[in-house]
Amino acid sequence: MSWERREILLIVKTYPLRSKKYGNTVCTAGILEDTNEWVRLYPIRWESFVKQNLKKFVRFQAKIKNDTSDYLHRKESHKIREDSIKIIDDSLTITSNEGVWDERTKIIQKLSSSSVEELREKYENDRTSLGIINPNISTVKFRIRKPISEIEIDRETTTQYNLFGEKIINVDEIDKAFSYKFHCNDVICKGHDKICEDWELLEAFRKWKRIYSNEEEFKEKLIAKFNDWMVNRELYFVMGTHWQFPKWIIIGLYYPPKKEKRKKPSSVFVI
Repeated sequence: MSWERREILLIVKTYPLRSKKYGNTVCTAGILEDTNEWVRLYPIRWESFVKQNLKKFVRFQAKIKNDTSDYLHRKESHKIREDSIKIIDDSLTITSNEGVWDERTKIIQKLSSSSVEELREKYENDRTSLGIINPNISTVKFRIRKPISEIEIDRETTTQYNLFGEKIINVDEIDKAFSYKFHCNDVICKGHDKICEDWELLEAFRKWKRIYSNEEEFKEKLIAKFNDWMVNRELYFVMGTHWQFPKWIIIGLYYPPKKEKRKKPSSVFVI
């Protein structure tokens, strides 16, 4: 299959992972503007996100093609030519602009499914492996799955360079130690406990780990942001299946202010 230039709205990006083949890479998911279909893009090097300032809800063009090597044959998976990425519109990345949250939420709601159960059915039917749900907010509980002191941050200590002699930005790898317990907005839902790999959550853990030496204070900070603050928003979970198993996990959080509170966001929890 040949490369095609497509226009994509970036919806979610996962925390960077180390790859022996590609270095530090990010898995990105977005929407094809011409068909309104999900697309998963891999690999994009972490350096490209830094240099091009790729943010959630940016519109960009790139050459992509179907990734036939995807282990589970997830239909949205595509390879991307990193050197073809060109940003064409970043207006939806600027949340201080009036109306941006409304525009974002219209997009998110069109992509939403009613429940995890519905997403499972879609995967069984046609290998759909990306989606969004709006959980029952009264049931949402952020969970730290092990003691803070036992959550490992694997720091890369070696210095690496790319083919052009530029220093590669190494990332810290973090345990998959966080999840959300919740019920879907569906009377038949029995409840879920889903691993969360949201970029901001793992980045907050990495940064705050260096700031807060007191374990209890650190734990309280995480809960204040990713539980107490989040449940006072219109919380959505961006869901994706694991690359090795057909198991749904939370790959991103979308959290617009409640309609009556939509105004310039507070800087209290800037990450």
